[in-house]
Amino acid sequence: MSFSHDVKSELIAFSEAARASGNLPLCCRQAETYALFLFCRSFGASEMGIRTEHEGIADAYVAAVKEMTGHRPKTERTAGGKYRITVEDPVDRQAILSEFGYSGNEVNRRQNTGLLQCENCPAALFRGAFLTAGTVTDPEKDYHMEFVLSTKNLCSDLMAQMEQAGLSPKYVMRGGAHVIYFKDSESVEDLLTLMGATESTLELMGTKMYKDMRNRVNRRMNFENANSTRTFDAAYRQIEAIRYIDRKRGLESLPPELRELAKLRLENADYSLKELGENLSEPISRSGVNHRLQKILEYADDLRSVEKLKKRS
Repeated sequence: MSFSHDVKSELIAFSEAARASGNLPLCCRQAETYALFLFCRSFGASEMGIRTEHEGIADAYVAAVKEMTGHRPKTERTAGGKYRITVEDPVDRQAILSEFGYSGNEVNRRQNTGLLQCENCPAALFRGAFLTAGTVTDPEKDYHMEFVLSTKNLCSDLMAQMEQAGLSPKYVMRGGAHVIYFKDSESVEDLLTLMGATESTLELMGTKMYKDMRNRVNRRMNFENANSTRTFDAAYRQIEAIRYIDRKRGLESLPPELRELAKLRLENADYSLKELGENLSEPISRSGVNHRLQKILEYADDLRSVEKLKKRS
């Protein structure tokens, strides 16, 4: 599955968990559902529906239609594997339009900002918009997120909401479609976090850290052989493990000698084992540093195993 698909799966899981726990207010639920419909390519009195490759999005759309109308929409699976959901009954289409404050006679439909009733509603709106019209590039390749919309009015309205939320969206018209996009990693991270995709944000940040570290170390030491690459990869795994421990338990959970080394490694990604040993409060040998780092890696692996068991249960 693509990174974009994984982000959408995380957003759906976030929304479902928030609804089940009662942490998603009714106004935010409505804002998210509203965006799921509004930013589809067909949302009007004569035609209404969605096409998506994501089963979870298809299920969410079907559930929303049924909740508002009491009827299930027509659901098909195309030869290419996409889900095609269609609200065929004109009475049902009108009921959905009315739910969101539209008559069905609008020539140039605009966003109904009256549906955003609390400070968290914009985030819910962005989440629904991304599920319907958004994509994000695998951070291994590039930092790029975009929303492809059918009209300039809706594009302008969504951009205005994003700017009010402190984001800096850019606009381009491409192939007759109106595209809002973010090209820098910080903006993509901010929007992912705002929408509720925190695990995806951490993955993006980890990938960026890896790429930045690789470039920095390559510039400094001109890594060109397999041994250097293994050294770099080992440092990355160590830092990733230390950050994971910090997130889950805090570095204070480590014994003092491991905690000091963990902090030193975080602050000095390009230090060799020898340099790490020399900069400890009580210097130790290269093999001693390696032994302690292995203990840190094992501790992180134990935490991951516990996390997996919790998820299964």
